[in-house]
Amino acid sequence: MPSISIASICRSLPNPDDSSSGVFVHRRLNAMAQHSDLAAIQPIPYFPGVSPLPEWGRTAGRDQAGLRIRHAPMFYVPKFLKSLDGMWLGRAVRRQLAELKQGGQLDIVDAHFGYPEGIGAMATARRLGVPCVVTLRGFEAEYLRKPIIGAQIRRLLQNVDGCICVGHFLRGLAIDHGANPETTRVIHNAIDRNMFYPADARAVRQQLGLDPSAPIVVSVGHLIPRKRHHVLAAAFAKVLKHHPATKLLIIGGEEFDRSYTRQMKEQISAAGIGESVDLLGKVDARQIASYLQAADVFALGTQREGCCNAVLESLACGLPVVTTPVGDNGWFVKDGENGYLVPVDDSEAMAAALRKVLDKRPWDRQQISAGLAVGDWDAVARDVLAFFDTILTAPHN
Repeated sequence: MPSISIASICRSLPNPDDSSSGVFVHRRLNAMAQHSDLAAIQPIPYFPGVSPLPEWGRTAGRDQAGLRIRHAPMFYVPKFLKSLDGMWLGRAVRRQLAELKQGGQLDIVDAHFGYPEGIGAMATARRLGVPCVVTLRGFEAEYLRKPIIGAQIRRLLQNVDGCICVGHFLRGLAIDHGANPETTRVIHNAIDRNMFYPADARAVRQQLGLDPSAPIVVSVGHLIPRKRHHVLAAAFAKVLKHHPATKLLIIGGEEFDRSYTRQMKEQISAAGIGESVDLLGKVDARQIASYLQAADVFALGTQREGCCNAVLESLACGLPVVTTPVGDNGWFVKDGENGYLVPVDDSEAMAAALRKVLDKRPWDRQQISAGLAVGDWDAVARDVLAFFDTILTAPHN
């Protein structure tokens, strides 16, 4: 396959202010850049006097963990006129895309997230006569319920040249709203098997300073309402009645919703389970892997997902998973085989499932890990590039 010249557009990428932002987009782009001529463009929203450009965003670009990222300042209005964000984004990237096209370095535009990236990228790609592919990652399910933005996304799905979905649930959603089934492809996120794999739990616990014998439940996800950590906490209080030595470790950034973090701490205190629950905050990927390797079960009561990497990483570590059947969780988690699925907002069901996992210990971690059919980032990149090639060689292009 000859090298393809790609312009990849995404607002959410790791940056000096937030190293965890868009980390899975970054990993995919970094892998794609090894096999293509890829220009990563990050629109950076700003509003004069209210939400200024960050210091790092005032330069032409930056090198981020092996990937060169171009900056595209994007005027927008904070909290208001959100239905115009697609237009603002299109204007922000227009000049750079035009320069790439004029220089013979633009075969296809690759937008991450349907809104606003997909809207703005497709409008600009159409002006330049270049095909556009959008990747849906989960937020689109919420945006489709908004009257004006939802209408924009439906037009995007009906007219975009190709659509990549990180889960089968999203592919169904896209097709239901007008996407062409023949050019709508599922490509899951990847797992770094060099980091997420079964290990000696006792040895890892010793490294982390954890009790070698206490049952441990781990959850990973920002402390925000849709992750439903409050449901997990309520379920965990019930689990403690049967497994009183159990510990719950919740890994996730607290800065995204301070009021929810306060609510969680108040709930934990009121339930009298503070000595059994630790809110660990944000930790790096290697530390996450260690906590998963040390734990007995992963639990997440999430309300919405596309392809939940925390679930995939847990399974890769051989850890049984208790979670909700949202997104593609049901594609990977099979009751009794590698965990259990429970309804959203059902703390009783979650508590019962956690007890089942803890009562069944030990689980076969090698078997759980081996059963996860997910490739690495290089494999994902090659799948994406092969899909782009089918778009570029289709008769209508």
